[in-house]
Amino acid sequence: MLDAISFEKQGIPAAVVITEPFVPTAVAIAELAGLRGYPHAVIPHPVGSLTVEEVRERADAVAPRVAELLTCPSPSGARLRSERTPAR
Repeated sequence: MLDAISFEKQGIPAAVVITEPFVPTAVAIAELAGLRGYPHAVIPHPVGSLTVEEVRERADAVAPRVAELLTCPSPSGARLRSERTPAR
């Protein structure tokens, strides 16, 4: 989460993908960074024990949300993209 926020502040699009148990942590980190409601994508847990095919299936399922996160401002206005200045 902090890496994505850091990238966003530099004008670099970022998307956070987390598993279900980490949602509260991601929300708390965003709030501590002053970005309440910073958007993220959530996939089922666990990931480490999946086969390659199962990982592909999860990636395919979350890809539209990741594309949305990278290209659209969030409804909450938390997205930094709207306030971006070009990276130097």
